Amino acid sequence: MSAVTASQISVTIIWDDSVVLVFSFQDSNNNTQYCGFPHLVPAWQSQSGKQTQISATVQSITQAGVQVSADPATWVDTVKYGARGNKISVVYDDTINVNYTTQTAQPYQLQQLYSIHG
Repeated sequence: MSAVTASQISVTIIWDDSVVLVFSFQDSNNNTQYCGFPHLVPAWQSQSGKQTQISATVQSITQAGVQVSADPATWVDTVKYGARGNKISVVYDDTINVNYTTQTAQPYQLQQLYSIHG
């Protein structure tokens, strides 16, 4: 595992289908690096309810709900900020990668991301 920080770089958004965002940037050796992450917001929701009719005019209703979701919006916003010419920093692993192919059959080798900030 070798974490590398690419500081004060601009990025180019290569693919964004609202499920996966792929972007590229130049590392310190002027090599193009590709990174990406899913940004489909997974959400789980559970609801339950209870209704009791006591009389024609009085009833009791109880409801409870729980919703849990993960929101990578800050990473999406930071990458878009970097794609508009602003400088951001990307911490990635230059030895761990995964192959990803877009819906249009374009393959990319994506480096593992640790953080994005700008």
